[in-house]
Amino acid sequence: MLNNINALLKDNYLVQMVQKDNFVGWVYSIDYDYALIVTNDLWKAKVQGIPHNCFLIAASFNPDDYQNVPEEEREIILLRVIGTAKLPQDTDMIRTKIDNYQRQTDIFINDLSKDFDDITKNMLQFGGLECRVLGTFFVRENELWLGSDIESFAVAARLNVYRPKDKALETIVNYVDPIRKNKAIEDARALGINNPIKPFKIGTVRYTSTDRLHRGINEEKVPFFIQPSDFLARRTAVLGMTRTGKSNMIKQTVSVIKRISDECNVKIGQIIYDINGEYANANQQDQGAISEIYKDETIRYRMLSTEGFEELQNNFYIQVQEGFNIIRNVIAEDGNKAAADVQTFLNTSFDEPDKSDKRLHNRWKVKVAAYKTMLYKAGFEPPSKDYKVYFEANKNIREALYNHINKDVSDDNTRIDVKDPKYGLTLREAEEWFLAARAINKISPLKSSSGEKWLDEETKAILNMIACKNDKDSYINGYKILVNAIKYHSPRRSQEVGEEIYNHLLEGKIVILDLSVGDATLRDKISKQIAQVIFNKSMGYFIEGKTPPNIVIYIEEAHNLIGKDMDLTETWPRLAKEGAKYRISLVYATQEVSSVHPNILANTENWFISHLNNEKEINELSKFYDFSDFSKSLLRAQDVGFARVKTLSSPFVVPVQIDKFEPEKEVERLKSMKK
Repeated sequence: MLNNINALLKDNYLVQMVQKDNFVGWVYSIDYDYALIVTNDLWKAKVQGIPHNCFLIAASFNPDDYQNVPEEEREIILLRVIGTAKLPQDTDMIRTKIDNYQRQTDIFINDLSKDFDDITKNMLQFGGLECRVLGTFFVRENELWLGSDIESFAVAARLNVYRPKDKALETIVNYVDPIRKNKAIEDARALGINNPIKPFKIGTVRYTSTDRLHRGINEEKVPFFIQPSDFLARRTAVLGMTRTGKSNMIKQTVSVIKRISDECNVKIGQIIYDINGEYANANQQDQGAISEIYKDETIRYRMLSTEGFEELQNNFYIQVQEGFNIIRNVIAEDGNKAAADVQTFLNTSFDEPDKSDKRLHNRWKVKVAAYKTMLYKAGFEPPSKDYKVYFEANKNIREALYNHINKDVSDDNTRIDVKDPKYGLTLREAEEWFLAARAINKISPLKSSSGEKWLDEETKAILNMIACKNDKDSYINGYKILVNAIKYHSPRRSQEVGEEIYNHLLEGKIVILDLSVGDATLRDKISKQIAQVIFNKSMGYFIEGKTPPNIVIYIEEAHNLIGKDMDLTETWPRLAKEGAKYRISLVYATQEVSSVHPNILANTENWFISHLNNEKEINELSKFYDFSDFSKSLLRAQDVGFARVKTLSSPFVVPVQIDKFEPEKEVERLKSMKK
């Protein structure tokens, strides 16, 4: 009977966590927030040291006699070492040490009579540790629970302290409470993921930069797992200085999401705003680009025409409204708004009206044709040499143009005919056609078939800009103010770039925007434009009662996009703040914690923090969770891949050495799937 009880107890979570061989001391003082521990050099040596920020556990029960443990003692207090604590006798011990040192005549003591006696040596080995109380482990209904505090404490109780290692430590750092586990399953189902998602190993526990002992040859490196579902429809911060492993962490995340997509047969689109070109292009340093690993699943974009890349710019002749929005912004930045015609042009709308309203639709076609003609005049390369514009002009208008063009021609054989624009005009022909129409309209307004003015005020302004003259024929810059927007135009694109990218994401593709080349201003505008399309379209799905697609957005140098001074109604801050409810996940990386909008930081669920180089950034980070415990470590430790990690599922920060992303393993996984 007793053997059966003992066998059952071996499976008890609490019993398994208390490793008697890893005893390190006793709690001599405790309150609801902190515990003070007395330890000994010998005990510390046996467990390979007690590093700063390491986990300790405190329990009063004997694991070998758990069946007789009172109910109130069946718990384990989880602690983290945050510093040292003075023992009452420390002052006397210091005095004893100094007295002994002052008597020495050699740095190496060969005369044992001059050394400490055994009793004194034993007393000198004791020291104190200060620990933060992280919570209380207990078992309920055969499940392990962790409360984020302690319910009570007994001053007189004898709490033994252990340094958890191996399986015990693995249980602690990878703990997810039962409620969160069930919620994760529900959240996954809501995202279309019905298959169980296994946790993914991201690294191993590491407490300090100096890891000679606690990660030594004979020590088992404890794996740290993340719950993949934590990253879907969530915000993730990857913070740290350059070359501390931020890019590696992002590559790991991309591979995790891709694995979820593959194993659960659910489409998850991923888009990377690649500031430095390290995801789109292979490089010696990182040994493998995302675009090479997922060749069949990746579409790359660039602002310059490059083999293997799609162009990021829109075709202003085809994506009329999108192109006009860019032109409007460029003109605003250049400050060329003085002319009345320019002002009217800037207020123009090129949104297509309902085709059932033939009158409005015809006026719109005329305006669009005039606008495209102005683009041509300004030097925007058309999609083809014979590109034509089409619009309606009644017989009376065509006759008026014919008479105007041929007014000085006496010979009928040399008269110039006027083409009907409904059959198409080349842009060169359209320029001549519209300039003639402008001249006639100044004398007597041209009329449509319904008797209304054929040219509305917006179209008249466009014609004035083509002619570089106002209504009084005074000179204006006209089409010339559009020239600075030419670099945003691509004559080779047939579909709006944001629409095209969103369709790729719908199919679960990985889209990489290589923003390492080209104009910086252009980069920012196009980045914002694409983000706006993604946000608006996913929001549209949501509003219409449809299920938005799963999309993950990765951005580096995030402080430029979601800065602390930005209005939350702007595209990027709004996407970061509201995107989660539309199934948009955001992974943002930056060196400057303090420059990210505080509202975004406050709503971030996952954190990966490596080295930060100044106290301002550390202080900002210390406002969140228990990162304040790692302030000194974050400032000092510059080791690549050494991160402090807090995920949605994890109840506390865990110090982790992030695994190096190994592209060859991911390639092998993909190959095995195809077999």
